[in-house]
Amino acid sequence: MQCYSVKLVSATGESSIEFEVEPLETIVEAAIRHNIDFPYQCLQGTCTSCHCKLLSGKVSYGDLPLIFTEEEQAMGLVYACIAYPLTNVSLALLHYQDYS
Repeated sequence: MQCYSVKLVSATGESSIEFEVEPLETIVEAAIRHNIDFPYQCLQGTCTSCHCKLLSGKVSYGDLPLIFTEEEQAMGLVYACIAYPLTNVSLALLHYQDYS
């Protein structure tokens, strides 16, 4: 299994940070392991605190049923707390976060 890189871009687009996600690790789990201040609460994909916009790459939710409406899918929304990268990904946070 392969590790992937995640690039987080702040909501303002003015700063970013990159970190590595290990196999079988969610994006939020990896952020926590790297001491990155990533917004989350439930870690179950229900509260929307970790919503991000997928700018590039692909993620999987494993065996979980489809959780987004067609409109949300078209917007490229990601629940980072339950998302596993399938490629290197770039995500935009939907809430203000400064990584400078």
